[in-house]
Amino acid sequence: LKPFWLKAALAHTETQSTPFHLEQGKLAMAEASARRLYESGFEGWDIQQATYLTDYLIMTISIALAFLAYDAMRGSEFGLWGLLTQFGLFALFEGVSYGFGGITHHMLDTYFEKGESMERSWGHPNSEWMFAWLMAVVCAPLASSCCAGSAFAFGELGIGWIKVVKVCGAIVSVFEGYLVFSDQVDSSGTVAVYWAVITSLLSCCACFSRGSRQAGVWQVFIGNVVRLAGFFIIIFAPASCRSAGGSRFGCPYPEEFNHNAIYHCCIAASVVLVYAGVMDKFKLDRENAYNLMMRQKPEGRMCGC
Repeated sequence: LKPFWLKAALAHTETQSTPFHLEQGKLAMAEASARRLYESGFEGWDIQQATYLTDYLIMTISIALAFLAYDAMRGSEFGLWGLLTQFGLFALFEGVSYGFGGITHHMLDTYFEKGESMERSWGHPNSEWMFAWLMAVVCAPLASSCCAGSAFAFGELGIGWIKVVKVCGAIVSVFEGYLVFSDQVDSSGTVAVYWAVITSLLSCCACFSRGSRQAGVWQVFIGNVVRLAGFFIIIFAPASCRSAGGSRFGCPYPEEFNHNAIYHCCIAASVVLVYAGVMDKFKLDRENAYNLMMRQKPEGRMCGC
């Protein structure tokens, strides 16, 4: 049994210490719940939830727009190198690439939650993510080529230039696949990003080849500018943005929604803008083709009395 004065002292001590312990507990919970970038065992790889959720956002938007483009082509004459075909391929490859990118980062986050580390060599435990990453880096250069192909078709530059950019994209795609297959996975993705920058710059120029008053030209141009802005965000992000906690001093992007997530939002917006411009031109071209057909249609014979 404790005397009343001891009970009062203990109660006072508990009352005074409780807020401190609560604050310490909240701080610990906040640190535990905060998603860390580039954790030990995941060096160079982002396992932030916002990163793979925005990957999935790009996948959903791009694949939906690819199907809308295909639906618009039904009942109309279109060729393999036509505007809507090129955009449809661009949106499809873009969606597949970022979808597998999201699966990659999601799987790495799952390893982290289990207290495990990623593996960077084929055939080892926790190396399954490399299959998804392989698909992501192989499809990304093809998507960039089709993005340029859409702009070339939009500007009516000719099939030859579209074929050239497709061949270059295929070469970049094979190179990226080689890096992943040869266990140089940490070096993969960089060439694909710079290829995307080149194709976006070409697209910004190509869409104006028929003038600045063409239907949809500004949507396509702004879409590619936004795409460029996204890539510049990840290229020029300070080194501190690839750290966690206090080591992020000087990084202008929040840790919870980092530079990768913002870059993904730019990509999602760019696909929508390019689609809007492509559809404006497609509708106008279809209307002009119909009017031309009606003017060339021979008039029916009239019987005189």
